[in-house]
Formats: sequence, C-alpha cells, structure tokens
Amino acid sequence: MSEVRQRWRLVFARDEEARYLSHLDAVRLWERAFRRGGIPVAKSEGFSPRPKLVFAAPLQLGMLAEHELADLFLADRLTAPDLRDRLAAGMPRGYRVLELYDIWVGARAIAPQLVAADYRMTLLNVEAVHVERTAARLLAAERLPRERRREAKSAPYDLRPLLLDLRVAPADPAAVPPHAAGTPATGLWMRLRHSQDNGAGRAEEVVAALADELGLVAEVGSVDNEEAAVVNVVEAGAATLAMTPPARQPAGSPGRRAAALAAGSPEDRSVSGRVVFEIVRPVRERLWLADELSV
Repeated sequence: MSEVRQRWRLVFARDEEARYLSHLDAVRLWERAFRRGGIPVAKSEGFSPRPKLVFAAPLQLGMLAEHELADLFLADRLTAPDLRDRLAAGMPRGYRVLELYDIWVGARAIAPQLVAADYRMTLLNVEAVHVERTAARLLAAERLPRERRREAKSAPYDLRPLLLDLRVAPADPAAVPPHAAGTPATGLWMRLRHSQDNGAGRAEEVVAALADELGLVAEVGSVDNEEAAVVNVVEAGAATLAMTPPARQPAGSPGRRAAALAAGSPEDRSVSGRVVFEIVRPVRERLWLADELSV
C-alpha cells in the first residue's frame, strides 16, 4: 500500500447521463478519470491494489443525486485548484464535483459517520391530499413491518425507526412525461436514517408502505411477478430505472407491492381494478454526516 499523504473529501452530483450506471461501473469510471488526470491516488494493499476512493454510500441504479460524498486518498499532496483541474480533465460524463475539502488523513472513515439521507420524487396518478394523509399515518405508526428479500432469503424488519420524516412537496413539472399530461402529480420528500448497526432506510420501501396504505399498486412488466414491483423504480415510459433488477427477484406473496413506475397510457394504469401509480425522477438530495445533523 502506498503511503497516504493527503485526504480529500469530494462533494459531487450525478446527472442524467450517469443515472443508469451501477456502483461498480461508476467506480471504474472514477478510477479511469484519476489516471487520465494524472492524480497521484494512494493504492490499497493486496495482490490487486486499487485506488483508495471510498464512497459514503452506494447510489442506487437510476437515482439522480445532488450532494454525494466520497473520500479520495493521495500519495502526494495537491492544492485544491490543481486537483480540481486534474479531475475536470477526465471526469466521467454525468458527474460533477461541487466541493473539495482537505481533511485530516487520520479522520474517521466516512461511511460510519453517515446518519441520514434526503430523497425526493414525483408520484403520478395520485392526489396530494391522499398522499399527505397516508404519510401522516406512517409517521404516527409505532411499527411498519416490512420484509427485505435477497435471492431466496427474506428478512423481516421494522421500517419505522428508519423513517425520520415524510412529507408532500411540490411536484416537479419537468418530471411529468408527455403521456401523463393532465394526470394528478404529487411531490414526495423523505429523510431516512442510515446506520451501519441498524441498517439504512430505502426510498423504495417507504413508497412500498405508502402504496400499501393507499391500496394502490405499481407494476414493472409482468403482473404475475408481484415481488418485482416491491423493489423496483423505473422511469415512466420504459422499464429502465431499476433500484434492483426485476429479473433477480423471486415471486412473492400478494400484498407486498411497492415502488415502481408503470409505463403506458392512462388507460393502462390499472391492475385487477386497482390504480397503478408512477414514480418519476427520484433524486437523492443529500447525504448527512453525524457532525452536520442530529437524528
């Protein structure tokens, strides 16, 4: 491992051009940017040393971002203008560096300091008054039992301690696709807890609980694979924005439905007599560290 002489905290955004990149693909593009810019990144130990770049939290596929955090460790010191210029020379398309902070090399790791994240999105085909009432019920609940599935396993957990705030917000007019013109649109904002010990709140699970309370359903493709709708968010008009790829989800029991976007015309937005609602332009607004926010 090369000696670490400097540590920079990067504040960056992810735009439309990069929203469908997986976390691993994004890491590879960042590493390529460091090589192109001639940035003296420190390397990790082991048989396959990697540049030392540590993200506070992976960004889900299809999610835009406005205030992400990562720590970059350098083997040689650079000034802020020099580092900014070198990053600009090879930055992956769809990423923007907003701020640079020179922090102490021995400071705590960034991931354990993460305490919360803010998200916003626009819901189509549902009235704001209904969302507002349902959000209030979720916040007033003592428990919100949910299940997380991974491959053939499922684990029950309580979503309520991870849900710090949930409110109706103005809908983003630019997020409403042409096929949904005239459809009710409601903005949704939430703050979710992030904890390495107790887990992290997921925006799609909050919308899942909201959908269940509203008696709505959102689907991605086949209506028979209900569990695929539990963990997916896709862009209106095409099933392309998946929080977790639908093909990897096993079929589940009815009633565990959630965050997904339904493509098609308003006439198509019903499944077995239930209303299908759409989620468009999900954004992670900000990651919060412990010294910035008390939860």
